[in-house]
Amino acid sequence: MSDNVSRYKGRHQAFLICFERMFHDTPAEEISEIAEESRDDAYSKFAVDCANGVQQNLQEIDEIITSHLSKKWTLRRIDRVTLSILRLAVYEMKYLDEIPDSVSINEAVELSKKYSGDEEYRFINGVLGAVAKGLKD
Repeated sequence: MSDNVSRYKGRHQAFLICFERMFHDTPAEEISEIAEESRDDAYSKFAVDCANGVQQNLQEIDEIITSHLSKKWTLRRIDRVTLSILRLAVYEMKYLDEIPDSVSINEAVELSKKYSGDEEYRFINGVLGAVAKGLKD
């Protein structure tokens, strides 16, 4: 693991770990080690800690997301990329007080633009905006 990675890159790495964990239950540290061995890409402590935090708080994070979806949406209907992005952003918003909600939302939107379909970023922005408002109440 490396601590010489920007928060932006660390968030990107955390997303990749969260996404990979949707397919198999490999610990974040092991995913990080495999990435380093196979791609010479050292994952940051921030990335691994965030991915572990998402996994440890998954039920609460999913409940928060679900409570801010419109009636026609369920977690199962959300594609895995979008759900991974939402989970990571909600984790940051709920558990990492040093990161402003606006930064978590903006970074989630940017991840969505890179990895999701054309309009997914609007969905993510809407859900996370509602989550941010709900967490303040």
